[in-house]
Amino acid sequence: MGPFNLWLALLLPSFYHVVKGFQPRSFKTTTVVRHNDIIPTQQLQGNDRSVTSSASSTTGKYGTTTTRAPLSSVLSATATTAPEDSLQSSEEWTKKRLHNTPVFRGLSLLGVFALVGFSSRTALPLQATASVHLLSFSTWFGSVAYTTFILGITMFKNLPRQTFGKLQAKLFPKYFALGSIALMLQLITLPVLPVVFVGSSSKALGLAFAMTMLNQFYLEPKSTKIMLQRYELEGQAGGKDTNEYKSLKASFGKLHGMSSLTNLIALCAGMAHAIFLARALV
Repeated sequence: MGPFNLWLALLLPSFYHVVKGFQPRSFKTTTVVRHNDIIPTQQLQGNDRSVTSSASSTTGKYGTTTTRAPLSSVLSATATTAPEDSLQSSEEWTKKRLHNTPVFRGLSLLGVFALVGFSSRTALPLQATASVHLLSFSTWFGSVAYTTFILGITMFKNLPRQTFGKLQAKLFPKYFALGSIALMLQLITLPVLPVVFVGSSSKALGLAFAMTMLNQFYLEPKSTKIMLQRYELEGQAGGKDTNEYKSLKASFGKLHGMSSLTNLIALCAGMAHAIFLARALV
């Protein structure tokens, strides 16, 4: 097996692992109603009919006046009887397409890589390796910057605290797995790049890889476990006043702080490697 074919064999499982985590599902239309909106009585269907008394009509001198209750009171009255998807339509928005499958996406990326690589056979191993390095670095660095400065802050400001925490618990394993795979590819391909910065970059990428692995296999799973335990106590009467809750809160604060710090260290190390790459280009 030639060097280029070996790279394809190594990259295929990595691409499949990454793109599988972002596989879209078939979407369904959802009606989103704000907390203070008013729902007319005639629009209530199914289990919502049990609260039609929330809208009352009064006949007076100037005709009939209909008074409707706010959505908050309607939802509270139907909380025990209405299903969670009572405001959702079961109509399928779009069907799942072949190009949205993880296998198709992975093969497409590898296909472009192969076509461009085979166009210059003389320097194929070097070009292929350098391409893998640049693509893995840009993917990792972009995901870290976006998650740190845009995605996390936006979700924190616009989602309920527990919803935000549970969503992060689903995203972070994929986020750190993507980082570990990309950094591993960078370290493997680094030796073929210009020797002027290999030594410095190996230290920077090694530090980033160590911080990412620490987050992936210890800090993130540990802090997520504690966070979910806190949520369970918050759902119990007087649970937030217990010593166990206070202990969990303190432990979560420490782990979350360490996780944020290690993520920042990895990002700074990536910035250093970007500067080393730029020096090789000019």
